[in-house]
Amino acid sequence: MSFSDRVVCEPRSFKLAFQNDATVNIKEINDEILDSVSKYAIKAVLGYTKKGRAVTFEELARNGITEDLVDAVESGDEMVKVLTFDFKEEKLFVFDKQSAIALSRLKLTVSYRLGEEPVTRAVPEEKPLDPEDDDYTADLFVKTKAG
Repeated sequence: MSFSDRVVCEPRSFKLAFQNDATVNIKEINDEILDSVSKYAIKAVLGYTKKGRAVTFEELARNGITEDLVDAVESGDEMVKVLTFDFKEEKLFVFDKQSAIALSRLKLTVSYRLGEEPVTRAVPEEKPLDPEDDDYTADLFVKTKAG
């Protein structure tokens, strides 16, 4: 069992940004996503790729599981990171009623801690940023948040 198999990720907050010309009902979209997070937590689906594959908060949060987590979480501390994703144009979609609208940026705040048992993953073990798995991320910035 690897270290990353025991890391528990919890979404703290998210902020969506859409392409400039997109007309969206941001409240409705946020409410729908928050409802999903309240039911499924980190396994909630944020959106879908152009090919229709579901993208979960857990899949995106795994990009924050890096070497700097090891010391912090192994000592029992919680670490909070802000992950900012820039998406490829027209790649990741969220749904507003019957229309699909391209998401251009996501700012996701996630807490990480070490669990007692291995965490069951909703996505394959490959890293989300491997080209065969990720056809939507253009760039990613990870920042550790002061606690």
